[in-house]
Amino acid sequence: DTTFKVDGVVVDEKRMEKTIPIILQWDEAFDIGSDTITGVNDADYQPPFPLTAKLDKLTIKIDRPQLSPEDIAKLEEAMKAKAAAD
Repeated sequence: DTTFKVDGVVVDEKRMEKTIPIILQWDEAFDIGSDTITGVNDADYQPPFPLTAKLDKLTIKIDRPQLSPEDIAKLEEAMKAKAAAD
């Protein structure tokens, strides 16, 4: 679950049903204050999209994912396949 807070007040919460572990597009970065390359949703805005507000503090808390035995087996197989391909 993700929680978005502004000044300590919860403004939105979403459940992330699926994520892709350990994968980040090569040309992406974690931008604070602007979105310079790829926007999250083209219907919302087009990059570059600078933040015009003042950002005093950003806190990111990431909890360790709860993986099922099947998820762990899939990740291990993918790592073995990658190692064999290298």
